[in-house]
Amino acid sequence: MKINLANQIKTLRAEKGVTQEKLSEYLGVSYQAISKWENGITSPDISLLPDIARFFDITVDQLLQVEQIDADDYFDNCCKQAEQLFRNGKREELIPLWREAYQKLPNDIRVKEMLMSAYFDTDRVRYQSEIIELGHGILDSNNSDSYYSGQAITQIAQTYYAVGNAVKAEEWAKKAHQINHCQEFLWMQIHNDDATLVKSFAFANHWYIETLFYMAARLNQSDTIDKDYTQKVNKAVVQIIETAYPNDDMSYEALGHLCVLHRCIAQDEIGLTNEEAIVQYHLIRATECAVKSCKIKAHYLSHPLLNGWEIDDAPSDRLQMVRAFKNELADAIWDSYREKGWFEKMQEKLNSFGE
Repeated sequence: MKINLANQIKTLRAEKGVTQEKLSEYLGVSYQAISKWENGITSPDISLLPDIARFFDITVDQLLQVEQIDADDYFDNCCKQAEQLFRNGKREELIPLWREAYQKLPNDIRVKEMLMSAYFDTDRVRYQSEIIELGHGILDSNNSDSYYSGQAITQIAQTYYAVGNAVKAEEWAKKAHQINHCQEFLWMQIHNDDATLVKSFAFANHWYIETLFYMAARLNQSDTIDKDYTQKVNKAVVQIIETAYPNDDMSYEALGHLCVLHRCIAQDEIGLTNEEAIVQYHLIRATECAVKSCKIKAHYLSHPLLNGWEIDDAPSDRLQMVRAFKNELADAIWDSYREKGWFEKMQEKLNSFGE
């Protein structure tokens, strides 16, 4: 910093065409002090920085060569980079991206939330201290936007649970609003503008269905919950998704969720009645979802429950879902069906989407 400031003072003085003596007279210091500053031997006292900047008709930030950035433009650009990384499965690469943003915008609550989420999505156990610290920072910022406080509470609670502290997890979960008091439900009750009502309706339904999938997935992860029950849950959630998104007209991510649920139903069926027709139907539907995911183009939905909801292009790595499903089919659990004609055709269809 001394060398940068030294060069800056020397350059500015030369540009202004003034001597060290004239600058020293203005500042009330010796010209020898100016010489030491410019040679990087010492630095001016911090109290002199405003006067030095005023003399050269610049700001203190310009004197110190602090990078001037437009916070909104910078954040938007980071979000675009982050979206591509996230959708292409490169979640760990989000951490250095948002760490750098946090260094440049340490008080921006949006950046804090993004960095917290990057840690959370990568490894909530490994980064537990960072998640909890950033979450507290968001909650202490007195920001009125419920989204950020909600994100902080959610991720702190889930992080405590992930590291085995169920008591703290429940303590934090109690800080969140119950679903019947949530903002989306209230918007539907207090808005009169038709366009706003439709938009709020689609927004609420999108996140309700998204959350419903993750809740079903959570049930599927349990080793103690009765499989007959989770099978019924999976089928019910599939029916809801396929009703809300007719003809599989949905986002890349939603197709991924549907693919997972159909695969779970087929897998659980092997441990229940092992009825081939059921296994066949759901594996073929999972295959359809994986294949359709490669072809998603940006557009707006016209479905009744999601009218106006925007769908993005599939990520640049469009084959993620196909690869993941092909890996799932390599599991030994499917061995009894592997030589079936329908199974072979299904694998041929997946293999036609090469790397």
